[in-house]
Amino acid sequence: LVAPQPAYLARIAGFAALFAALFVTVERQVSKAAEGTPLDGLSSPRRPPPGRSGLTAATNVCSTAHALVTASAAVWVVLSQILGDPLGSAVGIWQWALAFSQGYFLADAALYGTRRESWVLVHHAWMILAHHPIGEPLRGCALMGCGDCGRAVWLSATGYWAELSTVFLNIRWLMHRWLKRHSVWYSINSACLLVTYPAARIVAVPFILGGSLWPYREEYRQRGIGSLVTFTSVTYSAMVLMSSFYYYTIVSKGFRRVLFFEPEAGKKD
Repeated sequence: LVAPQPAYLARIAGFAALFAALFVTVERQVSKAAEGTPLDGLSSPRRPPPGRSGLTAATNVCSTAHALVTASAAVWVVLSQILGDPLGSAVGIWQWALAFSQGYFLADAALYGTRRESWVLVHHAWMILAHHPIGEPLRGCALMGCGDCGRAVWLSATGYWAELSTVFLNIRWLMHRWLKRHSVWYSINSACLLVTYPAARIVAVPFILGGSLWPYREEYRQRGIGSLVTFTSVTYSAMVLMSSFYYYTIVSKGFRRVLFFEPEAGKKD
């Protein structure tokens, strides 16, 4: 990791503190909610029992906030770059978005990954390692773009389009806990998930790599950073494999099960 500017680290730390505060607040409110209330519906069995836990609710709320902001920023930045970045703000906005994202990863890893799902630690650490230098405004971004910071931002932001599907995935989780019967909004959300998940996480990958990274492989090699091409390619390939498997687990249940809410089935998802 290229030595970042103190202001960059301060932004990351500030966002981490905000996410930590949100996480703890949601966890406490859900875990102590009265039985039968909407907040109680978001709780899960405490590990180890007895009692109810707000841990899953807290990580999903933070994940949704993270996905909404980063996906919105990614879409805006990519579209802005396509138009030639007329405001000249795409790089700066994306570097703020990356600080926001890393703050989330740090808080969620500490408050959820260390207590419930160890794989979260691996995922979040990998994401920070891959994107942290691009948020560094002086040297890191240009290094990752092989002299062109805009290229690095493009590669990073297009990858974050995957967060679009995270929004619908988390809304689906919320609906499973609150809905008593089917709603048309459940079908709409599920349809959006079925489209955005493979589009952003699977189909887009070969276009991102083949159109924006691999053509510059020799340029990266000549600058002595050819390993970045390999690292990025491996990262995206791993995402495709994991996303393909997860998507299969969704559609293998049948499209009716995916698109129409069944109370008993919803509790098991």
